[in-house]
Amino acid sequence: MPTRRHHFLDDASSPWPMLIALIASVPAFYDSMMPTPATWATWMYVVSGVVILVSAWRVRKLAGSHRAAHASGKTRTWGQHPMELRLDWFLGVALLLNAVLPQSNESEPALIWRLIVAVLMLYRLLKISLPLFTETGLARLLAMGATVLALCGIGFYWLDPEVNSLHDGLWLAFSTAATVGYGDIVPSSTASRIFSVFVVLLGYGLLSLVTASIAAMFVGTQERKVEQDILRDMHQQLQSVRQEIVALREALEDLKAEQHADQRPHQPEHAPAEPARTTHTEQS
Repeated sequence: MPTRRHHFLDDASSPWPMLIALIASVPAFYDSMMPTPATWATWMYVVSGVVILVSAWRVRKLAGSHRAAHASGKTRTWGQHPMELRLDWFLGVALLLNAVLPQSNESEPALIWRLIVAVLMLYRLLKISLPLFTETGLARLLAMGATVLALCGIGFYWLDPEVNSLHDGLWLAFSTAATVGYGDIVPSSTASRIFSVFVVLLGYGLLSLVTASIAAMFVGTQERKVEQDILRDMHQQLQSVRQEIVALREALEDLKAEQHADQRPHQPEHAPAEPARTTHTEQS
């Protein structure tokens, strides 16, 4: 039986806790670059790291139980990729380490380490949320794109001191994600510049999916029209072929009837008269 690939082995180990933990650690990453970092950022690293480690432990435990059951012949083998599990262990430990490292605005090695962890977190986020982007309709993609741009706009409004209003942050998020770069509003702080890199990577990819879905919708309309024309032509040709077959069948039946009539034996026109029957009554 072919194996199936899952991010997690069972419904009991849902990807949502890890997804939420990774997203929740993003504000902590940027808060460490602010002039006055908040205390909650440290606790956010701790909580996110613990959640990821617990999720990785549950996946490993389920993997061991499934392998044991398969060895005893009770179930099938599951297709769990070991690299994803190792990455989860690393991210959990790395987030706990981020909680004890110096602030990013005070230590350049700590900033470089957190950047490496952030890139790996982005990769893991995309791997987990990949089913949300595949086989998705246009309406859902538009909603997801608007949500991502709104969150990016709030991020610019929070991180950049030159962004004085929320609508300026939304405009900067859109122009950054679309790689337009009008130049009226630009990232001015280190945190917002690093944030703009991830906005381009995530926002541009999502906007590309939206534009590709719109293009596919128009192309699909033209393809359906061409298919309808082809099906209409095929139907007409099949109708004409059916009529020809009916005509050939009728001609064949007529020919068979004529041949059958020719093969019948000919009877004489005047058959001999039967001898008169004698009666037992005598005439006197």
